[in-house]
Amino acid sequence: MMKKSLNEKYAIIPSAGIGTRFESNVPKQYAEIDGISILERTIKHFLDLEIFEKIIVPIHSEDNFFEKLSISKHKKILRVKGGKTRSESVMSALNSIKKNSIVVVHDAVRPYIDEKEIIFLMENFNPSDEDILAYGIPVYEALKKINQEDLFVKKSVDRNKFYLAQTPQITTSYILENSLDFCLKEGFQPSDESEAIERSGGKIRIIQGSRKNIKITVTEDIVERATSNERIGNGFDSHRFEDGDGLMLGGFKVPYHMSFLAHSDGDIIIHALIDSMFGALSLGDIGDHFPDTDKKWLNVSGKEIFEIAYNKVRKKGFSLKQIDIVVIMEEPKLSEYKPNIILSLSNLTNLKKDRIGLKAKSSEKMGFIGKKEGAAALVITRLEE
Repeated sequence: MMKKSLNEKYAIIPSAGIGTRFESNVPKQYAEIDGISILERTIKHFLDLEIFEKIIVPIHSEDNFFEKLSISKHKKILRVKGGKTRSESVMSALNSIKKNSIVVVHDAVRPYIDEKEIIFLMENFNPSDEDILAYGIPVYEALKKINQEDLFVKKSVDRNKFYLAQTPQITTSYILENSLDFCLKEGFQPSDESEAIERSGGKIRIIQGSRKNIKITVTEDIVERATSNERIGNGFDSHRFEDGDGLMLGGFKVPYHMSFLAHSDGDIIIHALIDSMFGALSLGDIGDHFPDTDKKWLNVSGKEIFEIAYNKVRKKGFSLKQIDIVVIMEEPKLSEYKPNIILSLSNLTNLKKDRIGLKAKSSEKMGFIGKKEGAAALVITRLEE
């Protein structure tokens, strides 16, 4: 297990490369798979774990893409200036963290890593036995040593003696910084962090990785994958109005002379969203987890409740992929506030704005909504493992 003196954990995802072998008009880390950039997919695996102090992303000085990602403003994301090489970028990241910390480095273009694999790596790292622990996979194909000029085979090589190194790789900030500094002073450019530590005389241990954890290098590596485990849920919530100063909807306060009469802030969108997530995973409804008979939840904001609820979802191995919302009310009219509500939900869920649908309907003056006594929300959610 990890030493107590190495409590703080940081993830570094070098993203300053331009991908010369990748045939695209954008750097390969910004190419999209099913509408989500490779880099965003990669980072989200680390964000979902909620165990890192910061996720540090070295970015090229002329990068104009990163700030457009929905996760770029997340409080856990720290953007730093990348270098000309991977080593320089990682060194730049190390300069922004405490010297005696656990560091996990992962390629920006390995979006198929699994959260469980990150946890397994961290649980198996023992700094007293190894300087770095890395994932790797056996070489299954026939391995040949060639003449680089004409590609003629010099000899066949025993593949059983070789592993293909992968990321993530875990080490300490102290060891990694010293090893990279050693390599840079020698003018040597290591291909990954384990090679840097090897070069400086450190001990490396490999554990079995997954073949699905590929590094995207050329366009052919991108696979539009069918969802292996997808869940759909729907949720509903409604509240009456009382005298007040606005309605909380999706974490945004819509100006109005009334507020929701509720135990918490009455945010019908967020409450229905939570209900839909719980429903998709058969976790009951929002009242089972946040009963209005418990004073602990009195006046707690919908955003706070969502964070707790979403953590339960992530512990089941799922994450949000899409939300579709219908708000039913006579007034206030929501047309001018829709962009604000969607932006608020995007920041809360880390979903792109085009993954959040929001529609406002009236009840044609029927029932308590038609009488302007309250409002309701219906949310359909798509989760993916």
